[in-house]
Amino acid sequence: MKFLLDENISQSVAEGLREAGFRIYHILDFDLGGATDEGILVFAKKKKLTIITHDKDFGNLIRFPTQNHYGVIILRFRNQKPQNLLLFLLRFLSDYKDFKSKLVILREDAFRII
Repeated sequence: MKFLLDENISQSVAEGLREAGFRIYHILDFDLGGATDEGILVFAKKKKLTIITHDKDFGNLIRFPTQNHYGVIILRFRNQKPQNLLLFLLRFLSDYKDFKSKLVILREDAFRII
């Protein structure tokens, strides 16, 4: 799997995930800063990337049906410091591999896959 971190996630999280061996890109790697959610979703689908974001708008299943993307992981953390995000993402991404057409809500204490 390849992942696209939204601009609301620190570049240091991208670096930490890359160091752990994950195929990670940041929205800024593609000069997409400020792009609309729809634009990001179209780009990610074209490149077969799972989006990782804090933006809960991506959880709108009417606007973004799961069959129209390669997966979205929405982070809903109380502590949004990069080192905390990295800790939980490393653990979660090591255990789960297939996000195509899935919406994941990830919290410190639980997750839900739709």
